[in-house]
Parts: sequence; structure tokens; C-alpha cells
Amino acid sequence: MNNKNKKDTSWNSVASWYDELLKEDDSYQAKVVLPNLLRVLDLKKGEKVYDLACGQGYFANVFAHMGAEVTASDLSKNLIETAKKNSKEKVNFYITPAHRAQFLKDNTIDTIVIVLAVQNIENVNEVLVECKRVLKKEGRIVLVLNHPAFRIPQASDWYFADGVQSRIISQYLSPSKIYIDMTPGEKNPKKKIKTISFHRSLQDYMKVFSKNGFAITRLEEWISHKQSGAGPRQLAEDKARKEIPMFMCVEIKKLG
Repeated sequence: MNNKNKKDTSWNSVASWYDELLKEDDSYQAKVVLPNLLRVLDLKKGEKVYDLACGQGYFANVFAHMGAEVTASDLSKNLIETAKKNSKEKVNFYITPAHRAQFLKDNTIDTIVIVLAVQNIENVNEVLVECKRVLKKEGRIVLVLNHPAFRIPQASDWYFADGVQSRIISQYLSPSKIYIDMTPGEKNPKKKIKTISFHRSLQDYMKVFSKNGFAITRLEEWISHKQSGAGPRQLAEDKARKEIPMFMCVEIKKLG
């Protein structure tokens, strides 16, 4: 999803699966991300929004429905085709790498939204350079990502002992590139689907924000909405969910 010359993306193969996921009323996107994101954005009618790495257009359509002027892009041809097919609002969709928005003029965008995608982008520095180009003076980027301190692919997990649900972390500071198996139960190698995720620490994000002339103006940590069924671990699991955030939202603004 980030290679300059690559015309495909690991998310092409999961486009249908992801589309069905976002249709579920009980998804994280619907129950946690969307309501919190809309509160943070506080969109105004006519606000020019760029939904970067938009997937199948789930959030872009909501932004447009609320009166924003929305442009959206993704490298996955399959996801953009799904977005265009399902879109009920006026949204301009483009197929392009995350670091290229040639269809947008300099200093024209009020808000860039990157939802659960920055962890799938390798060349974040180049993406921020392009974001800075298209943003208006004091424009903002709002990022939603899996919490870097608590959700580290293949290096974090829940742990239950002595009546307490905890989160164990085996790696944090070291950046890593991880291949995620999206079909763990599939035994046929030809049907296996994998995506790529990039782990970065909070200080890694701080450094790349600062390098590109952005300052953090807001940071929120969001918990899961899930609840455990009746059982010996129910109270401990529900308590842990309220204490350990699974998502982080960061607003950064372009400095003058």
C-alpha cells in the first residue's frame, strides 16, 4: 500500500471481506471509531475533507452526508470500485498511492482524515509531505490508529491470571514490519490472504510529525465497546477493556 512503483496492494485481496465487516452494526468502526471521530472532527458544512486511504468509502460517505466536500483515495482498485458502487453521496474517489494526491491543488484542504490506515503505510514521511502540501494554513490531519502501546501485532496479547485480565507486551520501541494472516483457519495456501502492518512507537510518530512541521493539538485513547458473556472471566475482562485502550486518535495541525 506504500511502494512508489507498486500498482497493487495487499488490501485488494480482502476488499470483499472488509466491505462485509463494515456492514456489521457491531463492528469497531461503527460502535467506537465513527461516533468518536465525528465528535472530534465536528465537521462544518462545506468543509473540504480528504479521506486518505479511504478503503471502500465507509467514512467518506458519512462525511459527505454531513455536508462536507469530500475527496477520497486508496491504492486498492478493488476497494475504490466498491466505494464507487456503494456510494450514496457525492464523493470524488481516486486510485492512488498514499503519498500522491496529484488531483488536489496546494493549500486547498481543511481536514485530512486517515482512519486505521497509517499502520499499513510504510513511507509515512512522504505521505506527510504530500499532506502538508495540500492542507490550508493551519489545516489539520486526524489520524485513528490501533494503539501503538497496546496493540502490537504478534507482540501483544491479553493475559488472565489470579482473577485479573492484563495486557502483555513483548516488544514496543523497535519498529517492525509484520505480515498479518487474515485467514487463519484456511489450510489451502492458494486461498491464504495476508496484509502488512507496520508498528511504530509513540516517539517514532512524534519525530515524523515534528520533522514535517506538524504539532499535536489533540490526543484521545478509545476503549473497546465489547462486553464479555457470563463466565468466570467476565468482570475481569470487562474491567480491562475499560482500562486499556485499543485505539488512539491524534489531531495534528500544520504550523504556519
